[in-house]
Amino acid sequence: MNSNTSIDKYEILIVDDTPEQIEMAMLVLKSNNYKVRVATRGAAALKLLEKQIPDLILLDIFMPEIDGFELCKLIKANENFKNIPVIFLTSSDDEDSIRKGFESGAQDYVTKPFNTTELLARVNTHIKLKEQTESLYLANRELDSFCYSIAHDLKAPLLSVRKLIDYLSLDYTDKLGEDGNSLIMNIQKKSAELTGIIDHLLEFSRMCEMEMNFEPVNLHMLIRNVFDELMLAEPQRIAKLNLARLPEITGDGIMLRILMTNILSNALKYTSPLPAAIIDIDYTEHQNDYVFCISDNGVGFDMKYSSRLFQVFQRLHSSKEFEGSGVGLSICQRILKRHNGRAWMTGEVNNGASFYFSFPK
Repeated sequence: MNSNTSIDKYEILIVDDTPEQIEMAMLVLKSNNYKVRVATRGAAALKLLEKQIPDLILLDIFMPEIDGFELCKLIKANENFKNIPVIFLTSSDDEDSIRKGFESGAQDYVTKPFNTTELLARVNTHIKLKEQTESLYLANRELDSFCYSIAHDLKAPLLSVRKLIDYLSLDYTDKLGEDGNSLIMNIQKKSAELTGIIDHLLEFSRMCEMEMNFEPVNLHMLIRNVFDELMLAEPQRIAKLNLARLPEITGDGIMLRILMTNILSNALKYTSPLPAAIIDIDYTEHQNDYVFCISDNGVGFDMKYSSRLFQVFQRLHSSKEFEGSGVGLSICQRILKRHNGRAWMTGEVNNGASFYFSFPK
């Protein structure tokens, strides 16, 4: 949204080659204090976007050179333009165009010849939605920054406390007795847990701030390498990985390694009570994305608590049963959202769990 919040500062870009439609839309919008720019070709629209980003685009489907579907895909593929709401202008009986419009990334449509009241209502609605979305985004950024600052400021004095406890233990072990030394061990353990929580909170905050570096990622090899590294840390474990041949994807390599480390760590953690862990990884291919599934034969969980899974510091098992901070799944969800994917889980108590995530092609 433009920095000015009064409605007369909101700008609409009309992309249409029909003079009558342009004139009618301009009349409605300008009479309601919207700024309006017009492009009659797709290439001209892209040039206007480079100069000034509008708050909303009214896009005709049938145009020469570049049709509305292709133009919408180009807009949504551009990091600078992808959040601009697009409303298609289409014929009322053209259901196929309406479907293709949504598939190409449009938020809404208005049928032609359009009703001026309907056009204005839809424009107003999406302008408000965009403003609310951006306000929420800024609020989340501020909250992330606040969490990062708090966690960062807490870590230094906590590390000092841990160091002082170590000194106390070294210098006074023989004087504190069994109860005193037991108390020191508990303090050391709890301070280490708190340091771990702060580290995870810092990592969670960084997931929003990290710059994205998109590159081809061999997911099959990445998962194999992460699993082997995790098993090196637990050489006594018996775990079998059934890994299907996975497709290559495009994403941030560092973030995807963090994602797979969290998912596989969870699978190994919650299969630890079993003599042998079995982890199955497969995928299904859809028109616009892949859906990956990582299943295990672990302790599972009760699905009635599934809404808590991706919330920060929420746990479905006590810390006495399984160590952890309750942040790992939240980090997974954040990484996937930054890749325009999402995550969800299914499970059954004592019958394993499955972690699903979608990833765009």
